Amino acid sequence: MNFYKVSNLVGNGLILLGAGLCASALMLVISTSANAQQSATDIPRKEANYKQDEVADPWLGGVWQFGAFGQIESNPYRGADTIDIGGLPLLAYDADRLHIGTDGISVTAWENDYASFSVIGDLRMKPFDDDDSAYLRGMHERDMAYEVGGEFSSRLWRGELTASYLTDVNDAHDGHEVDLTYTIPMDWQDVTFDWSGGVLWQSEKLANYHVGVSGNEVRSDRSAYDADAAFIPHLDLSVTYPITESLVLLGTSGIQFLPDSYTDSPLIDEDYVYSIGLGLVYNF
Repeated sequence: MNFYKVSNLVGNGLILLGAGLCASALMLVISTSANAQQSATDIPRKEANYKQDEVADPWLGGVWQFGAFGQIESNPYRGADTIDIGGLPLLAYDADRLHIGTDGISVTAWENDYASFSVIGDLRMKPFDDDDSAYLRGMHERDMAYEVGGEFSSRLWRGELTASYLTDVNDAHDGHEVDLTYTIPMDWQDVTFDWSGGVLWQSEKLANYHVGVSGNEVRSDRSAYDADAAFIPHLDLSVTYPITESLVLLGTSGIQFLPDSYTDSPLIDEDYVYSIGLGLVYNF
C-alpha cells in the first residue's frame, strides 16, 4: 500500500474519529448538565484573560479585549521574500464559554471538569499572491477561506489533548483539516509557558490550495503538480506575562515541518515554516 492510499485512509479515519467525538459530545449535552469550568490550557486568548475566574456567568460575564499583534513568518514559496512581516489588531469579547473576535469564534457547547466540546470558526488567509515573486506570476488567485468545525479537548496527564476539525464553507478550497495537539502549561513566577506539539492533516483539496499547480497555470519553468493529502507536524510555544492588572504581554513561536506533499511542489523552496509573534492585550 503506497503513502497516498495510507494518507487517505488515515485522513478518513481522523474525520470519522472527529465525527464520533462530536456525536459523543452532543449526547453528553443532552444527558449531562454543563459545568462552566475554565480549561487551564486554552491559549493564547484565555491566558490573556486571567480575570475569568472572577465571574459567574460563563456567557455574559466575560471581558472585552483590545490590542495588537505582530508576527515574523518565513515564506516557503519559490522566489518570494525570505520572511513576511505582518500585524493585525486584536478585538474580542471573551467569556468562559464564548469567544468572538478577530482571531476566530469559539462557542463551548458542553464542558465538565475533564473535557469540553466547542463549535469553532476561523479565517484562512490566502497562502500567496501571484505578485509575491516572479516565479508565482500566472498562478490563479486564491480566495480567503471561511472555515467552521468542532473542537474536542480533554485533560490528559499534565496537559490537554485537543482534536479539532475545520472545513471550508465558501468554496475557497473545498477541503478539510484535522489538528491533533497536546499542550503542557508551565508557570515560572508570573510568566506562563504553554508548550505544545502535534500534527495537522490536510485533505488533497486543501493541500492543492496551498501548493498545487493546475494545467492552465503551467509554464516552461513550472510543471503541473497535484498534491496528495498531507500530514504536517508542528511544535509551538506561547508565553504570557501580566504587565498590569489589565495589560498582558503575549509571545508566540512555532515551526511546521513540511511533508513531501508540499516540498515536491515546484512552488515550494523550503522544508519548514517558522514564525515568531509579539502582542499586547488590554482587558476591560
